Amino acid sequence: MKNLLFLCTGNYYRSRFCEEYFNHRAVHHGLIWRADSRGLAPDVTVFGNVGPLSPYTHQALNALGVNLAVPLRAPCPARPDDFSQADRVIALSRAEHQPMVERFFPAYGASIEYWEIGDLPVATPAAAIPVMIHAVDRLIDTLRSA
Repeated sequence: MKNLLFLCTGNYYRSRFCEEYFNHRAVHHGLIWRADSRGLAPDVTVFGNVGPLSPYTHQALNALGVNLAVPLRAPCPARPDDFSQADRVIALSRAEHQPMVERFFPAYGASIEYWEIGDLPVATPAAAIPVMIHAVDRLIDTLRSA
């Protein structure tokens, strides 16, 4: 099994969407990859998020037919082991996350791929979710071709 790690700031919205959608599609296509996700903020509880998962993520995944685990896990901050155990790491925004990687995880900076999908309020869920779907679908296609 190969491990993919998605990163965002608080592990509540973008990275969790990509993790769940990727795993749904990877199983469907019989890929040997599984995704997990983490937040780059050292304390993901400071954001005051309600519940374990963004309602935008929950609604979009439900609309796509993705079955979520019950109970949902709480957001998790990234730790060095998360990087060392991953075969591939994707952060959701270079502008937002590269400075956080350089500050908190400099040893892993060179191995991280960056997408550019803005968080609220930079990009609304109506704009960001289709971009995440397209990016994950492209990634799935690439992994299927490898």
